Amino acid sequence: MCTHTSIQVTAGDRLPLEGAELTEAISAAMVDLYGRFYSHDRTTATTYINDNVVVCILEDILSDGESDQIADGKSSDVIDARVAFQVGAKDEFTAAVERLTGRAVTAFLSANQTSPGVASELFFLEAPPALVA
Repeated sequence: MCTHTSIQVTAGDRLPLEGAELTEAISAAMVDLYGRFYSHDRTTATTYINDNVVVCILEDILSDGESDQIADGKSSDVIDARVAFQVGAKDEFTAAVERLTGRAVTAFLSANQTSPGVASELFFLEAPPALVA
């Protein structure tokens, strides 16, 4: 599981990454994006890759303001705001996964739940270059 400690990938690093190094880098990138957009550093992430599918599960995603809204019975407002956020942030999320995997993202889906505060970021990748005909 990755906490807000971000992994810095520089131009000199070997890309695309593979195995645990790749899943940890994707988790770190998602945690970093959540931290920047939601201004808190308690989110954790775990990433799974199976063939052309990348799934990142994020926990403890809610900001203090969102937690206050939920306590006031406004969970649907929090979900609506998160859906709008994902639409606007799609390019940054997909760019991070494309950079780390070396593969194009062909589809991106995001889901959020307020109790508990969890989210999933789902990326569908194009086939690896060796398999593209």
